[in-house]
Amino acid sequence: LHANEMLKRKFCKYLEEVKGFSRGSIESYEGAIWLWQNFTENKSFFLFKADDVTRFKDWIKSKKKANQQQVSLSYCYDMLRYLRVFFGWVADQKGGRLKIKRTDIEYLRLTKKENQIVLNPKSISCPSMQEVREVIESIDSNTEVGMRDRALLSLALLTGARIKALSTLTVQCFDEKNFTLYQDPKLGVETKFSKRIVSVLLPLSYTEPLDYFIKWVRYLKEQKNFEPADPLFPATKIMPEGSNLIGYHSDGDVSNRKWNTTGPARKIFETRFNDAGKPYYNPHSFRHLLVQEIMKMPLTEEENKEVSQNFGHEHLGTTFGSYGY
Repeated sequence: LHANEMLKRKFCKYLEEVKGFSRGSIESYEGAIWLWQNFTENKSFFLFKADDVTRFKDWIKSKKKANQQQVSLSYCYDMLRYLRVFFGWVADQKGGRLKIKRTDIEYLRLTKKENQIVLNPKSISCPSMQEVREVIESIDSNTEVGMRDRALLSLALLTGARIKALSTLTVQCFDEKNFTLYQDPKLGVETKFSKRIVSVLLPLSYTEPLDYFIKWVRYLKEQKNFEPADPLFPATKIMPEGSNLIGYHSDGDVSNRKWNTTGPARKIFETRFNDAGKPYYNPHSFRHLLVQEIMKMPLTEEENKEVSQNFGHEHLGTTFGSYGY
């Protein structure tokens, strides 16, 4: 229905311009709405009823992923959560105020038992500090690529910054005088919910990463003549090879180009763990490790709050409840 598509566009514009959601978050909502349209055969959103919700929940729980595994309860929880927001918004629009009952929207929930399964904290696997130390120390820093990779893992350990932010940092984002990293969307850094995050490099018992990162920043400025807007972690420089220029190779140098996606940065973590003969842990696991290390420190309530803000969290519970357990 044309009316459905117009409502979807209007809703996505609302998420972007009013709520400030990122493109990725908006696509999550679009995916949930598409599922609802698929199930109801594109019935008008204004004809939303609790009976349809009951059947929809059974339908979505029975769905399978591409590998034929059953979708998880977490997936179902998220889809229902997105749809609650959407239909709550639709109910406030002209044409929906008299047709959609708020009580019907509340049916877009899992059972209490299923919610407990989804929301109970899960044990997250993360490396030990010793494993990270061995990985970082194993990196050959005789090339620019090696220096970059060692600095990348070091900064992830010192700040717990998300991989999207790490991949889009520029030289101007780091204040060496105050040991502060500015994850600022105004500087081109991509953060969750486009939030500005000010992170102080945290002191750890393993002190070498701070030195590795500082040396890298100074090398970019003094030896590579990088400008403030140049990438803090630039792409590898690739050179054509052969007389007919077919094929490419790397001399271990970096260019001044930024990465277009997080793929190269993620691959660096995987490669460096594998090269060190260690089980691979993804970049996000460094956030968990860092909180675990912080929880060992005798911090005051005020200091704990500062640590939470360092991670970009507004509430202590997010930092010490979702991480570090």
